[in-house]
Amino acid sequence: MAIKFKSLSYIYDEGMPYAHTALDDINLELYEGKITAIIGETGSGKSTMVEHLNALLLPSKGSLEICDKEIIAKEKNSGLKQLRKQVGLVFQFSEYQLFEETILKDVAFGPKNYGASEEEALAKAKEALKLVGIKEKMWHMSPLDVSGGQKRRIAIAGILALEPNIIVLDEPTAGLDPKGSIEMIDLFISLNKKFNKTIIIVSHDNEMVFNYADRTVLMAKGKVAYDGPTLELFNNEELLKEHKLMEPMLVSFKNELKAQGFDIPYDVRTIDGLADYIAKEIKKK
Repeated sequence: MAIKFKSLSYIYDEGMPYAHTALDDINLELYEGKITAIIGETGSGKSTMVEHLNALLLPSKGSLEICDKEIIAKEKNSGLKQLRKQVGLVFQFSEYQLFEETILKDVAFGPKNYGASEEEALAKAKEALKLVGIKEKMWHMSPLDVSGGQKRRIAIAGILALEPNIIVLDEPTAGLDPKGSIEMIDLFISLNKKFNKTIIIVSHDNEMVFNYADRTVLMAKGKVAYDGPTLELFNNEELLKEHKLMEPMLVSFKNELKAQGFDIPYDVRTIDGLADYIAKEIKKK
């Protein structure tokens, strides 16, 4: 089912003189089985939004419908622990999620906390660590004694071990080198395509968003400024300028070619696709 924000607002320090509205009357659907990106300037409300998805924050007004559960402002909401198993959230600073003495124990902690036996938890942890590319020889190291990129992989493995339906990632490729970034994105795509996992990515990386996200939500000053297909957003020059978003390199190149007389199809999204189109046009001419 879709994730639905229904007239949802969130106010930090509500009732205090310095109260701040971070989300303002949000009505939004995030679709099951899709890769959705949430973008926007720092302070736009995107991190506050995703912290509602597994009830780290609860609405000040309105409600949120997710995983067959409705969370309503000002009401006593039960069953939040089970919701957090279904919605895995990986923070930008992954080291905050690591605390056990070994990598294997850290990743197994989540399944054990939700009732798995020691044997089941370790089996889930090992499978998750393999998925994210942490080699077996590292499993008995401290998770705090590895690189930043490896910490991020371990934190993601800890979420995957819970087998969530929805995976929320805050700047998932931060701290990774280009090769590691590609491998991590490939993992998310695989989880989406093979297992129909709903992937929600918070990112400032417009290149990654353009290349991989089915849909994009653009946040601005606590409101939704755009919600729709990613291609439409990045082909809307007026909207990009209004919100000071940099064009992805491919879009910029397409626009330069259009200025030279090439009529580039709207849905060309890869370098290979653009090269094929240019080759065909040159042959025609």
